[in-house]
Amino acid sequence: MSECDPCTCGEALSRVYDYLDQELDATSAVAIAGHLEACPPCAEQYRLEQVVKTLIQRTCCEERAPEELRVRIVARISEVRITYRRQP
Repeated sequence: MSECDPCTCGEALSRVYDYLDQELDATSAVAIAGHLEACPPCAEQYRLEQVVKTLIQRTCCEERAPEELRVRIVARISEVRITYRRQP
């Protein structure tokens, strides 16, 4: 098994939520899936995120958050991703 390139791992992990939510185009989804197959550490992180998502869905499915809250959360996530990508 070959070692993964940290740049490739960073890109894959930065898009793991989009992959989990099936929000990627087909080409990107295939690339992430291929990376996860080849990289055990990233695959483990992906499995952990799957478990967390499943637990949240089980415990939080009764009520929908107000739309205003959803918009604020999405904006904050985007802000954090931009900050994360800018760091060396």
